[in-house]
Amino acid sequence: STGLISLAPNILLFLFPNYSAEGSGGRRATTLLSLGQALAVGGLLGDVFLHTLPDCFADSMNGHGHHESEGAYTDHQHHHGGGEVGLRVIIGFAAFLILDLLVRSLEGGHSDEQHSHSNHNGHSSNGATRNKTQKNAWRIVLSSTVLLNLLGDSLHNFTDGLAIGATFAASQIPQQPIDTITTAFALVLLHEIPHELGDFATLVNAGLSRNAAIGLQFLTAVAAFLGTALGLFSSHIIEGLGHDVLLPFTAGGFVYLACATILPEILETDASAGVRVLQVASFGMGVLLMYFVAELE
Repeated sequence: STGLISLAPNILLFLFPNYSAEGSGGRRATTLLSLGQALAVGGLLGDVFLHTLPDCFADSMNGHGHHESEGAYTDHQHHHGGGEVGLRVIIGFAAFLILDLLVRSLEGGHSDEQHSHSNHNGHSSNGATRNKTQKNAWRIVLSSTVLLNLLGDSLHNFTDGLAIGATFAASQIPQQPIDTITTAFALVLLHEIPHELGDFATLVNAGLSRNAAIGLQFLTAVAAFLGTALGLFSSHIIEGLGHDVLLPFTAGGFVYLACATILPEILETDASAGVRVLQVASFGMGVLLMYFVAELE
């Protein structure tokens, strides 16, 4: 199940034309990539506010409710639990902010070094040109947009793997319905497709080729297998790890990734009024897909 969920959406990406932000496709490619990015923003924010945070707050309330008596003290504990979830969201947001600032600082240093080197070397051989191309490729991979996207995708895949593994482990209990794992599988698959499409558009817009972007998407799928293994063999401890810690942390990272990294790139796109309408529609589609998944749960 984990393999199919992780690989199927990425295989669909091979159906897309081999456009790049700075290569073939021209204005059409730029428009399609901006629509994919708008879908990503809608999907990320929809995932956070319609799916992840409601689940985290519900788990926090129920967890305290099982152990405390009725009354004002219980209400205080409920608010305290909700505050802890909010704090972890802010920590996730801050972690992505710090990583972004760090990577941008390093990018600035490398850019100055490259400029200085080019001023002292007015000629280059074919080998030097190839080395420069390889360095540029690595610079794209190590850019803040790409790194934050890969980190967010890996955390997301890991938590999905935890959910699949824990659900499968629970389905082995006689009292648990036999179709529980099937339902979880279908929901996670529906959840993954818009995420992967948006991530792909973001990576290509950052300068990666189609195949390089797909390759990195496959690489992040490893996190899903790690999460599944942990969910299968440590189901008695992952509930707290996944719902109480990783999910709100990832939610904070998603908010930063959507609003501080991807959305500014969309706003800077030189687009017509018609394309702007399509961008809004694409954003709404991302939110709607996450709403649909949340309702199915």
